[in-house]
Amino acid sequence: MLDKIKIIENFLTEQDFQEITSIKLNEVKDKEKKVYHNKIFKNGTIEPSCLNKETVQRLHDNYHSTAFQILKEYSPEKIKLYEYSEFHIVKTGKDYAYPVHTDSHNKLLSGVIYLAPKENYGTSLYNSNKKKVKSIEWKQNKGLFFSRSKDTYHSYKSNGLSDRVTLIYNLMTTDIKGVCKIEKSFYPYVLLKNLWGKFLFKIKLRK
Repeated sequence: MLDKIKIIENFLTEQDFQEITSIKLNEVKDKEKKVYHNKIFKNGTIEPSCLNKETVQRLHDNYHSTAFQILKEYSPEKIKLYEYSEFHIVKTGKDYAYPVHTDSHNKLLSGVIYLAPKENYGTSLYNSNKKKVKSIEWKQNKGLFFSRSKDTYHSYKSNGLSDRVTLIYNLMTTDIKGVCKIEKSFYPYVLLKNLWGKFLFKIKLRK
C-alpha cells in the first residue's frame, strides 16, 4: 500500500511555478493525454521538450537534493541505481482517467506536482487489493512523492470540468535488473511484462 508518501506544499519556488504554468501547451481532446518529455542525465546532458535547457537545469539544481533525500528515506538501497531525472509536463483532457496501476520499475522515485487549474482532482491511493484507501486532494503547487513497489497502487483523473496539468518529477534508472533484485521480483517476468506493455501501447497508437 502507498503508506510511505511525502506531501510537500508549495514545492516549487514562485519563479519556477509561474514560469512553468505560463507555458502554452497544445489543446487536448476531452479523453486525451499529452506528455511533454524533459530529461537531465547525471553527466549533465539535457533533453528538453516544452522547457528550455536553462529551465531544466535550474529545476534540477533547485530540487534534486530534496528528491534524493526522499528516495534515501524510503528506498535507500535504490540510490546507487540513479541515472537521470524527468521533468515531464502532462496535460489531460477534462474527461481523462488513468486506471489503478503501479509505476514502472525504472522509476526509483515518483513525484507529481499539481499545476493547473485552481481546482481539479488529485491522486487516489489503494491497498494491495486495489481498494481505495485515501485521496490526495488537488492544490496548486502541492507535491506528492513515493518510491514504487509491487503494491504502490494509485490512479488519477480529471474532474470532468477542466483540463488537468501536472509536473511529473521522477528519479530514473535503466537498471531494471538491479531494481528487481532490490524488490525481490522475478526479472524475466518483469522484462516480458514491460515488452508486452510496449507492444499494446504501439497497437493503441495505430488505432
